[in-house]
Amino acid sequence: MKIRIFFLLFAILISNSCASRYSVNRLDTEPPPSQQVFKKFKIAYLGFNTFKSTKHKNPDGRVDFEAVAEPDSRTLKEPIAGSFPIPGENKPNGLRKDISQEKVMGFARSYLSVTGPTGIKELEKFLEINKGPDGYSYALRNLPYDYYIVGLHAPVFEKPRNVALGFVTVFSSLLSVVTLGILPSYEAYEANTVVRVYDKNLNLLKEFQYDNNYSVWRALWMPPNPKECGIGSLTCLGMFSPVLRTNPSIVFEAGAARIGSDLSNYIANLK
Repeated sequence: MKIRIFFLLFAILISNSCASRYSVNRLDTEPPPSQQVFKKFKIAYLGFNTFKSTKHKNPDGRVDFEAVAEPDSRTLKEPIAGSFPIPGENKPNGLRKDISQEKVMGFARSYLSVTGPTGIKELEKFLEINKGPDGYSYALRNLPYDYYIVGLHAPVFEKPRNVALGFVTVFSSLLSVVTLGILPSYEAYEANTVVRVYDKNLNLLKEFQYDNNYSVWRALWMPPNPKECGIGSLTCLGMFSPVLRTNPSIVFEAGAARIGSDLSNYIANLK
């Protein structure tokens, strides 16, 4: 029994001592138009957040993990012809009664289906959300925006790309432990970004989809990427991690230039 415990602790020590190298999908970027002429639209941006994992213990002893949006981690650093409004930036002039609650609810749910409850704070900049006996009600605030651009990075938590690669991960991780971190372990995860452009009436005008699938290699000799994932990093733990991890920002930042280019081209042609 003591030998098994020792081996388990040793395996965890080795796996957590390895450096991690993220291999991300750097999307090809198209050159922006030679002349970008943007009309005087007022564009509000929502989302483009990455998340951090938190855990809490239930009264029955179970431990749950929850993803919390990080407001300062937006991967689109320079919104094209618009901004990420801060709370209270624009005082609403009442509510838009000409837009059905069903349409506003669809807009909200498409956002919250990815972010979970942590996305409510972002939506409240634009929507009035009330909880009643029959559930939540939604209404669009009367704000001076011509367009809304929403960016969603999914899934929030790490998700193996497929079952076959999951077996590769387990096998390579065991080999890495047996060889004291000389042979690398390999992990492959699913990730994507969806960008939606809505008009002021919440009509969906355009949707862009981006493949951000990525891989992670871990070994003692592995050059880390990013640099903070060097040997001994607690933020880049592998499959023996005691927490449910979220997809790191580096995965989605790799496609930021392509997203900016696509949005620039699209907004330049808005009427």
